[in-house]
Amino acid sequence: MSSYAGVPVSLGEDARSDTGGRSHAPRAQDGNAVIFDEASGYYRRLRWEKNRIALQEKEQTRRVLEEELGSGPAGTALEIGCGPGTWTPLLAERAGRVVALDLSQGMLEQARRAVPDERVSFVRGDAADFDPEGGFDLVMSVRVLEYVPEWGQVVGRLGRLVAPGGRAVVITKTPVSVWRGTGRSRWFGPRTLLRRLARKDVDPGFWQRYIPVHELSRAFADAGLVDVRVRPVILGLPFYARGTKQYPVIPAFAEKPALAATQAVWRWVSRRGPRGRLASLPFSESYAVSGRRPVAGESVRAVPVVP
Repeated sequence: MSSYAGVPVSLGEDARSDTGGRSHAPRAQDGNAVIFDEASGYYRRLRWEKNRIALQEKEQTRRVLEEELGSGPAGTALEIGCGPGTWTPLLAERAGRVVALDLSQGMLEQARRAVPDERVSFVRGDAADFDPEGGFDLVMSVRVLEYVPEWGQVVGRLGRLVAPGGRAVVITKTPVSVWRGTGRSRWFGPRTLLRRLARKDVDPGFWQRYIPVHELSRAFADAGLVDVRVRPVILGLPFYARGTKQYPVIPAFAEKPALAATQAVWRWVSRRGPRGRLASLPFSESYAVSGRRPVAGESVRAVPVVP
């Protein structure tokens, strides 16, 4: 048993400990860990910072996280899958102590360099086995659960991971979307197209599953969270020539007006109610689900989640 951020934590028998313990993680997670280790040195720049397209997607994600986490302050916070530390500062700004968990040692090394904050404890472990004895005021996971075969188990534990009155925010990739067929799952390009037509795995050893919106939102409710909300995160059309594995339609010289129009639509959708946000999901690359754990004795009215 270890203690991080003042919370006693068991990493479980199958966890990868931060002290270099031998891995007994499931095979699917082994393959993912290897790929993320290899990508750790360049992932952040490639995904979030390489050009104005990536920077706008980063800004959309940041805005959603800030709004769903709230302004704080909070006592403790947990990040499930911190990667290279891109989003960890959002928790450090709000909480007195932060536990940042990741399966990849390479990602954790990048995160430690990016976030040299003594209030943040970086822990190597499998989210499916992470089992703290206490709860956290904030729990955040960004673009992680789609790589975790036991994602339902992780979300089901939110009822204990989140302290009474605390909040949980999960961002994951949208399964039914104009964006599917791009990125790692793209259909264009000679090599990937041929492998798809031959029904061969494009990324052998890499596990990923897009989680349906209704499944994730229902899992939040089943975990005992209330005020469950769903909203798009990265919104637009994947048609930029300089976008990361997008359809190469819009050339670099036409990016500015197209991005400005996209951002205007994103702001409009963000101001809509639940129906408007749900209706826009087919044009989103990712979506967020958030919820709150009620305090003891609180009267909670049952509210339908996404059907």
